Order: sequence, then structure tokens, then C-alpha cells
Amino acid sequence: MWDNIKKCMYIVFIIWTVMVLFIVYKNIEFPFILQFLVGYVICLLLVGLYFIVTAFLNIRKSKWSTIKKVFIKFIIGSFTLWFLNILFIYLIKGELRITDRIVNSIILSFLFTFGELGVEKNSD
Repeated sequence: MWDNIKKCMYIVFIIWTVMVLFIVYKNIEFPFILQFLVGYVICLLLVGLYFIVTAFLNIRKSKWSTIKKVFIKFIIGSFTLWFLNILFIYLIKGELRITDRIVNSIILSFLFTFGELGVEKNSD
């Protein structure tokens, strides 16, 4: 039963995302568009909260070795994304700012590594 609810949630979220992207891209203006977009933001927050809770529940059920692997993957991913960001900014703009965009690298790495735990079942 929960699998059907999750599938419906994913399908509704994907359809809603496509509709919002179309509305924003075409700059459509109707009286109900603001309520539609606010509803999408609420849906986005609920789906994000679901992924966070599921990821932390899966982490809690995991073995210590799995948690250690995920954490190492997070650290390596953060530094890799940060280095690539510094490299691209240096190649494109010619500026070397080391502390620029470190938060973005950490957030993206967190989403990539811990986001997997929110989607997939625990195999341990």
C-alpha cells in the first residue's frame, strides 16, 4: 500500500513540476497561478521533508560501516565539487576565490550522498 502512495506522490510531483516549468517558461498569467505556485512550493517542501526523514531512518537502520562509507563519499564529493567550481570560475572569469561557493558544494554533495538513502531500500 505504501509503495502505491509513494508512486502516486512521485507522479503527482513530476507532473506538477512539468506544469510549473511550463507556466514559468511561457510567463502565463492567470488569477489562480499564484495559488498553484504556492501549492507547488508546499508540495516541494513536503517531498523534501519526506526524503530527509526517510534518509535519516535508513541511516539509523544501517550498519556503522555503511554510514562510514556514505560519510567518506560525502567528504570526497564536497571537495571534488568545490575544486571543480574553483577551477571553472578561474578558467571562465580569471579570478581565484577559494572560499567562493563552498556552501553550494557541501549542499550538493549532501543531496547526492544522503539523497540515495532516501530513495533506495536499506540492503544491510
